[in-house]
Amino acid sequence: MPTVSNALIAVAEAVERRWQGYLARGVIDAFVEFTLSLNGLTEHLARQQMPGLVRASQELENTALSLFGAGVNHPLSVERSGVIARQLGAILRELRRHELPAVASRRGADGGAAVEGAWSRPRQILIVSSRDHPWRASLAEQLEFFGFVPCGMQWEESQTELNIPLAVVFIPDAEGSYEAEAVATIRLLRSEFPASSFYCLSVSAELQSIIDLQRAGADFCIPVGEKLNDLVSRILDLVQAREQQVPRVLVVEDSATAIAHIRRSLSQHGIDSEAIGDPRALLEATARYRPDLVLMDMYMPYCTGVEVTRALRQLREYQSLPVVYLSSETDIVQQVEALRLGGDQFLTKPVNPVVLAAVVKTKIERYREMLHSGRHDSLTGLLNHSAAKAKLDDFFRVAGGGPLTAAMIDIDRFKSINDTYGHPVGDQVIRSLAWLLRGRLRSSDLIGRYGGEEFIVALPGTDGGRAKELLDRIREDFADLPHAHGAGTLRATFSCGLASVPGFRAPEALIAAADEALLVAKRSGRNMVISAVSRPVATASP
Repeated sequence: MPTVSNALIAVAEAVERRWQGYLARGVIDAFVEFTLSLNGLTEHLARQQMPGLVRASQELENTALSLFGAGVNHPLSVERSGVIARQLGAILRELRRHELPAVASRRGADGGAAVEGAWSRPRQILIVSSRDHPWRASLAEQLEFFGFVPCGMQWEESQTELNIPLAVVFIPDAEGSYEAEAVATIRLLRSEFPASSFYCLSVSAELQSIIDLQRAGADFCIPVGEKLNDLVSRILDLVQAREQQVPRVLVVEDSATAIAHIRRSLSQHGIDSEAIGDPRALLEATARYRPDLVLMDMYMPYCTGVEVTRALRQLREYQSLPVVYLSSETDIVQQVEALRLGGDQFLTKPVNPVVLAAVVKTKIERYREMLHSGRHDSLTGLLNHSAAKAKLDDFFRVAGGGPLTAAMIDIDRFKSINDTYGHPVGDQVIRSLAWLLRGRLRSSDLIGRYGGEEFIVALPGTDGGRAKELLDRIREDFADLPHAHGAGTLRATFSCGLASVPGFRAPEALIAAADEALLVAKRSGRNMVISAVSRPVATASP
């Protein structure tokens, strides 16, 4: 199961508090608040890629919504309340089961603690198939290379003693055919592992087959013809899903009553917010709070929302920051003019809280996606050249002369791979190395695609010896990793150069030294890790 964050636990507990509030008061308004909060929980679970719990949360939503109809009296009966309590309790138990150890471990890693568990994070994958299915061993081999722990289970087995797996993969005996017994097994395991991701391989393209598997619990139906590499890619994407920050909204509004209403509505949908009553404080608040979106009142003392937005757009870092106007203005001409002068959307007061939350979330998701696309390489999902250099600059500044190691990595004889097997195979080799680095390094480390087949890595709080040991292990594993092509598989290797702080005055010097060490590794026979010789940092004369 993916790491459960404190933020997600807080959202779930807020839902629980609203349920307890309803039980205490028994009024319809409290039940409405509880139901609205469920939508925010479902969306949080979806962003964390927890399809089993998403399904459970959606079922709870449907249960709650069914109790709004005519003939339903509040407070609810003991029987109806018990149904909701059981559904909510199951979700909370599943989340809390994974909170503390995972979060504590990740905190240690992100803080630079040199604990062994921070470097290698195995994940259990359950493969359900016939014992002798030819794909079973091949899939297990590929998963092991990326730090997963594959475990096998046969279709006829009714139970397993496994811990909760990250994912369950089903391979049918016959391509494109899932018998009734197989569907029953999927349904049984779904009840055991509600938070795991379920992948059904070799699914028929018939719509009814897909629907039947989805009803049984499948999250992803992978059609006949897709390669095992594609499945591994999907699982790696699942593992590497980073925890998204809670959406942050800055409310610029001179009415205290309006601020309270807006912030309450946002909070019910899992959106954090801060408010200022004086638009002249916008720049200071924006720089401090770093919002994902600004909700701007049109008419305020001192200046209008349009004037404030135009001023905000003069600053490069805020040119793309979404601004949504809130106003009782109904003149279409005025609305259009306001949008032309820098706004992104216009909402007329009073705003429906559900509409407000939907608009805010949609704008923020697009804004974050734009920022992500501008900073990340499209092939690997790693930081691109400029973003990687900027992050290394940050690392160098924070290190303050303390331990920091940078590595330049280059795939050996990559041009020959492209020329011999074609560019799609070459792309697969690049992706495989990216996945391996992401799986073996900490979430706090820098991993970037520097250009072509070259990668940059930076390990804060890590000396050169520890970094060389780690990257040597990754190098050995990469050399053993099979890459599929039309006529079989191939192996590839990489060379790596390291440079460490202290010893270099600037990040540019650190990169240059690592590059020189990489060149030495290439000239010395390739498929090795070479450390640069540190250069004494000159001190200023008294």
